[in-house]
Amino acid sequence: MRLSSYKKFLDSLGEEELRDELLRLYTKLNEVKKFYKMDMGSDKDRQRIFDKAKKEIAKKYLTKSYRKPRRPRIQKVNKILSDTKKSTVLDYEMIDIYLFTAETAVNFMREYGFYSEVLENNIARCYEKAKILIQDNLMEEEFADRIKILKEKAGWSREVRWRLERVDEGG
Repeated sequence: MRLSSYKKFLDSLGEEELRDELLRLYTKLNEVKKFYKMDMGSDKDRQRIFDKAKKEIAKKYLTKSYRKPRRPRIQKVNKILSDTKKSTVLDYEMIDIYLFTAETAVNFMREYGFYSEVLENNIARCYEKAKILIQDNLMEEEFADRIKILKEKAGWSREVRWRLERVDEGG
């Protein structure tokens, strides 16, 4: 169904039918419930959702063996990021999640001595998305310390350091 058809459908409904339709959407679709929880909920409600996302992201980087670490589940991390982004109301709320993901990936690389191009790409992509949101929302000062620490930790890997510098240069 196209948006124009949907608008016509909504226009044809009376006030009571429209309320019933909204309640039906809220009870049937978890995404709608999550969206309204973010939109109308308190800061604590939103923080709980972000904390849950961070916890899920951190789980995807867990491994039991230092000798042969398990590859991080980057595809699942990207799914979590995508789902979280869909439910956020304010763009800048994603900055923390993107930086957390990049920090967790860099820590994984350092701790286990694990390097892969996929992991490098994920770090660069999350860093780039965070930088764009930071610049768009004029929040450079708020996140300057975290970015500095992230770059210092990533500095041991020449490839990652080079990718982050390219993002900073705009290329």
